[in-house]
Amino acid sequence: MPVRLTVAQERYSRRAVGITRFVYNLCVATHRFCRVNRLPWPSWQDLYKEFNAIKREECPFVTEVASRVAEGAFMEFGAAVRNWRDPKLNAGPPKFKKKLRTGTGSYRAASGVAQCRYDGKRRITLPGLGSVKLGATLPKGIIHEAHIRWRNGRWMMSVKYWKPPVEQTEPDKRIEAGAVDTGINPHATDSEAHTWENPKAYYVAEKRLARWQRAQARRTVGSRGWWEAQRHIDRLHRRIVGLRRNAQHQMTSELVHKFHNLVIEDLNTKGLMQGSTPKAQADAGMGDIKRQLIYKGQWHHCTVSLAPRFYPSSKT
Repeated sequence: MPVRLTVAQERYSRRAVGITRFVYNLCVATHRFCRVNRLPWPSWQDLYKEFNAIKREECPFVTEVASRVAEGAFMEFGAAVRNWRDPKLNAGPPKFKKKLRTGTGSYRAASGVAQCRYDGKRRITLPGLGSVKLGATLPKGIIHEAHIRWRNGRWMMSVKYWKPPVEQTEPDKRIEAGAVDTGINPHATDSEAHTWENPKAYYVAEKRLARWQRAQARRTVGSRGWWEAQRHIDRLHRRIVGLRRNAQHQMTSELVHKFHNLVIEDLNTKGLMQGSTPKAQADAGMGDIKRQLIYKGQWHHCTVSLAPRFYPSSKT
């Protein structure tokens, strides 16, 4: 959700983003040195302990932000190493983060129930930032972690919270079994012949996006006109992502509330991107639909199964 930061809070957030990038790159450099010289790989916990021992002498600027900021960078590096070593994910080794001209980045603002104090309305108190104004009301639950990031010209916040399970009192009227077929147009069709239309967010905004990107390329980097074009580009990207994400969340939520058992296709989205319509495939975002259905199925007790990739469903 969007957050409305003051000038001092925005200055603190940009400093925290830079420190997160610095600490993460320090971990990557140490990890690469150990790999090249065939030394034992230190865990992120070992690196964190060594860093805490020398940070006040070697990197005193790290103490200008809350300690959870650097700890979040170490945990992010640990997750990147785990993903790299997991054969199912097919991820590469951790890479250096670069400082982008637009300032894109994120950091962990708070960790722990005591550090995330929410007033129940639109204010949350975080260490180092103080009282932060939110763009929307948070759902009911116990907040225990908060991340802040700069994306597409706006500061956004994501929170982790614990919500007690709710017992279902009304009778379940869901269909016992069903399937869904995803595509470009229509976006999806279930076994009950219900279809969801594709918003085609990028296709609609493509000409305006190209016009502002072309205008930005003709202007001096860092000038007032360049930043004006960047603001228009950020606004268009924000709208594209918002329309696509809203359509996907509405569709996946409706599916898990409609069926007890749902079968979806195990699409090779990477292979589809190499076909004749890669732009339309990327605009549809079919790879994220499977991820949303799987975790929402766990939330709402809907069993989501993957059909074999080469199963001849059209011949049965």
